[in-house]
Amino acid sequence: MVSNYYALIHERLQQHLDDDLICWPDTTRPGLADMAYTGRAILTSVAAIRAELVRQRVQPGQQVVLALPVSFDLIGTLLASMALGAILVLPPAAARWALLRLLLRGDVTVLLTKRPLPAPLSWLGRLIGIRNIALDINSLPPAAPLPPQAVDPDQPALISHSSGSTGVAKAIRRSHRVLLAQHQALTEAFPPWAGQRDFPLFLNILLHNLALGTLSILPALPGFRLAGIAPERIVQQLVDQGVQTLTGNVYYFQQLLQYLHLHPTQFPQVRALGIGGSPVPEGLAGAIKTYFVNAAIYVIYGSSEAEPIAIRQLGTEPLAPRRGYAVGTVHPSLQVAIHPIGTLLLPGGKTYAVGEIAVKGPHVATPGNDWFMTGDFGYLDEADQLFLTGRRGNERLHQGVQHYQIEHVLTQVAGVERVAARATEQGFTVYVQGNASQQDLSVALATTFPETLINHLYFRSTLPVDARHLSKIRYDQLT
Repeated sequence: MVSNYYALIHERLQQHLDDDLICWPDTTRPGLADMAYTGRAILTSVAAIRAELVRQRVQPGQQVVLALPVSFDLIGTLLASMALGAILVLPPAAARWALLRLLLRGDVTVLLTKRPLPAPLSWLGRLIGIRNIALDINSLPPAAPLPPQAVDPDQPALISHSSGSTGVAKAIRRSHRVLLAQHQALTEAFPPWAGQRDFPLFLNILLHNLALGTLSILPALPGFRLAGIAPERIVQQLVDQGVQTLTGNVYYFQQLLQYLHLHPTQFPQVRALGIGGSPVPEGLAGAIKTYFVNAAIYVIYGSSEAEPIAIRQLGTEPLAPRRGYAVGTVHPSLQVAIHPIGTLLLPGGKTYAVGEIAVKGPHVATPGNDWFMTGDFGYLDEADQLFLTGRRGNERLHQGVQHYQIEHVLTQVAGVERVAARATEQGFTVYVQGNASQQDLSVALATTFPETLINHLYFRSTLPVDARHLSKIRYDQLT
């Protein structure tokens, strides 16, 4: 049995010594070719970094914060730390004080950086029991690859952080056992093939691909931040690299579609495309299909704690947005429960018990295999298809309606870029970003929902979203 998740990656690297497994784009100097890294190159990097960590007295079970720039060296350090049996800690995305709060929490003992911290910060670190190790990776001497350190499979392998869409980003602890189970669940849902060329946006998919021996061609995003996306560069990568599969979130594909609308390009070589990270509007799939003509398009619903929860392959006929966001069939290895808060009322009089969605199973990261409360609200229909209708903190029902249903209907209106419906005591207040006309919005609401459901409708130049996905509305920041 695999106890250290890296053991699976280590085995695949040895099997693919001369095969490219990571293609890393240069985002600092336009025109330079992407760098390809073989299994041998990754093993060599991991071995050298691991030897340096041992020399620096990093121990199995220690929590190690990776505060390195996003690069191939970051991936090598992540894998080396995991191989050593340390617990990897990734700071929250784009949060100025998040790293300091993380260090003050008391669990972390090692901070890995590219350069030494300034003296005052280094002294402060020593006072609170944290060692700063500056890794000059390019100058490390070569070392022989070693077998992965055996660990308790229930030891955390990776501590990442949520997007913070409901407030403060929370720590998510995934054990080696859970990472392996998530890898197996994704493999069953999306069987790989020899020579597959994948274009992942999410770190967990990169690790999953390494454990498969599948090539990951990484998008050219400066600092791997979506805010810096240059759609023309991404489109060029898809063409030049012969990408066959790709994943991304709503913002990512919306940016690509805006560019493709002005510069039409088709990608007949793409066989499958997955969208996740936030609720997926029904109309997005049809727009994507215009350019990815041969691709099976999937909505992938999950979270870092449980990936995947449900998967839906989109058909030719869109479902009514009034029903909420359809996310498909719950993964067969999971149990699902709806903790009801009321009754959802659909046109025609059909009703469903609606409540917070909870899941339990081998690839869910909860202490003692307990139920995981997703923070999402929804219902299961007669065919056991899961629909999302609300989010914790904004889940109040009015006249049998939750806020996602209103938002989903209004995303179909021409000119709407983002929309948020916040539940109040009396009904919903709606906020719209974009150049949609008030008349079109009013008609969509009047023909779909009860007359007294909406209290106010406001236009805003921008709506607040999470820092990671740029797709999840921050309802707590709406004004």
